Amino acid sequence: MLMLMLFALTIDNTAQNTKFTLVIDAGHGGHDPGAIGAISREKDINLAVSLQLGALVEKNLKDVKVVFTRKTDKYLTLQERADVVNYNHADLFICIHTNSAKSSLAFGSETFTLGLAKTKANLDVAMRENSVILLEDDYKTKYKGFDPASVESYIMFEFMQDKYIDKSIDLASTIQKQFSNFARRSDRGVRQAGFWVLHRSACPSVLVELGFISNPTEERFLSSESGQKDMATSLYNAFVNFKRDHDKKSGKQTENQNYVEITDRSTENSSAQPVVDSQTETIQPETAAETKATTTTGVKATDSASISNTVVTAFNNTDVKPVFKVQLLASQVKLKPNAVDFRKLKGVDYFVENGMYKYTIGAETEYNKIAQIRKEIISKFPDAFIIAFVGDKKITVKEALKLTK
Repeated sequence: MLMLMLFALTIDNTAQNTKFTLVIDAGHGGHDPGAIGAISREKDINLAVSLQLGALVEKNLKDVKVVFTRKTDKYLTLQERADVVNYNHADLFICIHTNSAKSSLAFGSETFTLGLAKTKANLDVAMRENSVILLEDDYKTKYKGFDPASVESYIMFEFMQDKYIDKSIDLASTIQKQFSNFARRSDRGVRQAGFWVLHRSACPSVLVELGFISNPTEERFLSSESGQKDMATSLYNAFVNFKRDHDKKSGKQTENQNYVEITDRSTENSSAQPVVDSQTETIQPETAAETKATTTTGVKATDSASISNTVVTAFNNTDVKPVFKVQLLASQVKLKPNAVDFRKLKGVDYFVENGMYKYTIGAETEYNKIAQIRKEIISKFPDAFIIAFVGDKKITVKEALKLTK
């Protein structure tokens, strides 16, 4: 018994001492310059900001391991970048890019997470960033038939399950706040689109578009030392916030992690008023109409257009028993009855969280029963996982298991 206790303690201490791994990816590089401006190249801006971000993390957060996909003017394929993430078992992946548009009036910063692009503007960004695939020989074989220039190829992202989406959106939102408050950039919002490099990375991930190299004022800012420092510091502050939340949820005690505070700076780098962009798609919370249609459990009531056999269960707030469910997939859009083959499943529900439609099956108070349900459907939904609710509150499975003891 003593040996078992010592062994368990050793495992726990090892987990406590494991470093958080952050992978930073400077987009483009080598013979792939990315977008070209009047006085700068995207690959150079991306690398400068990436290196400064990594240096800030290494200097201030000793319990974080920083891995760069590139530290020099080097070309890597999208798959090679994702391989770096997965080989290092990364806890977080930040891709850094610089935007470009046909119009020199477009400007502002935006942060993407993985998902189906709802607007042409978002799809255009994804197509441009994925187009580096075309530089490779036999890219259709290497990327399983994915064609970055074909709209049809992006349909795959509608049905994709991303268990990291919540954390990715939280980080993206924090990054945008920092860009606005610290670097004084125009906020174009949090968006979603189909980026291959995010799709193939097994951890929370975001792709940042620092600004528009096609806008003369913004290009001068992004190519300046002070501008690159401000953008890197904004990303660092957002990462500190993410890491604090990660440590808190994992019960890990860490050393002090401080933000870099805003100092008195000249107004020469401040953003002008944003140009109205009809293509802008910002991920918002549920609309008032959606909120009204939501039950006390947070499970959205269905209508005739939603999936059949849906059962919405309302829990009494006095009932503290956790209810376990299996989350099948998450979608940025409300799926049609025939969009995914749920026809052989009974009791499929969905709820809306962080702008995503999340589809579940089962509602069990015993963990063993919900685990059996997951086992039965795992061949069809290999990424399905268990979630838990207490009344109208979603909690972690670990918390729910404690309540069942």
